[in-house]
Amino acid sequence: MIMPITPSLIHLIPLVLCCCFLGVIGRGFKFGFWGNFIISLVFTPIIGVIVLLAQDPRPASRRK
Repeated sequence: MIMPITPSLIHLIPLVLCCCFLGVIGRGFKFGFWGNFIISLVFTPIIGVIVLLAQDPRPASRRK
């Protein structure tokens, strides 16, 4: 049986996509993908952007 799309699910999908986008942008910064993703998911993507802008870039030796 296919799960119907509920209004709460419709609001949840863009939120998770925004958090993933912030995680991808934050790969080269101090917290990395998962740190930025979790911060923006737990708080809000707006707070995630603020945290992302406040971070220092990773040193070149630690980048993958």
